[in-house]
Amino acid sequence: MNKKYIIFAPSFDENVGGVIAMHRLCHILNEQGENAFLWHDEVSPFNVCSSFNTPTIFTKDLNDFIVIYMEVVSANPLNCPHVVRWFLNKPGFFTGNINYGENELYFFFQEVFKDSSYAAKHKLYVTYFIKHIYKNNKRGDREGSCYMMRKGRGRKIVHDHGNSIQIDGLPHDELALIFNKTKFFYCYDLHSAYTYFASLCGCIPIVIPQEGLSEFEWQPEERLRYGVAYGDTIQQVEYAKSTSNKLALLIDELELESNKYVENFISVSQTVFKGIKKSQKQLINEQIPYILKLKSTKNKIVFFGASEALRTLVSVLNIENIQCDYIVDNDLKKHGTIFLGKKVYNPNVLFESNDLFDVLITSSFHNEISTQLKLFSTVENVYSIF
Repeated sequence: MNKKYIIFAPSFDENVGGVIAMHRLCHILNEQGENAFLWHDEVSPFNVCSSFNTPTIFTKDLNDFIVIYMEVVSANPLNCPHVVRWFLNKPGFFTGNINYGENELYFFFQEVFKDSSYAAKHKLYVTYFIKHIYKNNKRGDREGSCYMMRKGRGRKIVHDHGNSIQIDGLPHDELALIFNKTKFFYCYDLHSAYTYFASLCGCIPIVIPQEGLSEFEWQPEERLRYGVAYGDTIQQVEYAKSTSNKLALLIDELELESNKYVENFISVSQTVFKGIKKSQKQLINEQIPYILKLKSTKNKIVFFGASEALRTLVSVLNIENIQCDYIVDNDLKKHGTIFLGKKVYNPNVLFESNDLFDVLITSSFHNEISTQLKLFSTVENVYSIF
């Protein structure tokens, strides 16, 4: 009998490609006759896609499960003996930290995310495009441009952005309207499905090149470059225009291929984990390092970052009987709101009080936050979930 699967995924968000891929993987696994679940404590807010077959589960008995983590997840939060890491981006890209364990199985989303430091031999390309929204309205009055930062945040803006529309965070229907009225879409995120969406609407997507990264190194698979320019040279723009008519068919092919990749994933993961598992000693050694320290502290416990990453991990912390005293966030809009049943505070105010604090950073901006926390003498210990 095959082992069951747990996908350790954030709440569904139609604007985040990695999250869509995780939920879609769960759906396809179930459609192919496996038993797959999304991890959820049944208490914290959690969204699923209504058109996907994605039941949830919360259990401590994981011996008969394979857990699938995104590459950003540190250690083995569920303490499962069978672990898959799915590289939906380069390991360490978001956080700069990598903390994996022994006897784990690695899969990569596409060739560009393979990492020579890890033996990721198998591709697991699972995709789902919200393509019904993005259609070319054949407008003849296109003008100007729009741009997006997303995973390219912090990169220098190099295009003429005086009248360029920044579209980060906008809903899909609004994006489709913008893509239908602008001529160019400048994307500072090197790998984003939004370049395809723009092309489907007749807007020319231009990925801003990374210095020292060639076109082939950026995307070694040519068909995945269809409809997209890597840089704003005449040659690249003409390539994007001349191949945009291939994109709709390519997207259909990619969605069909997802089923084949999942079939292979089932075969490989079930075969591998018949022969290996993490020993009890390994599970103990690979426990999340800050768990014991937070359980024994006499200081006030603060979670820094009212984030989806915290919501995903809070069930694990609850199992360990770790409760925070405060949640803080640098986002002014979150101050005074309620997150996971706790009021969100301004860190610059809280840490000026007379208490002593142990802080668990639950935001991907952990390097910046670590620097910020050095300003406060009341903060004794700082940990990060990444």
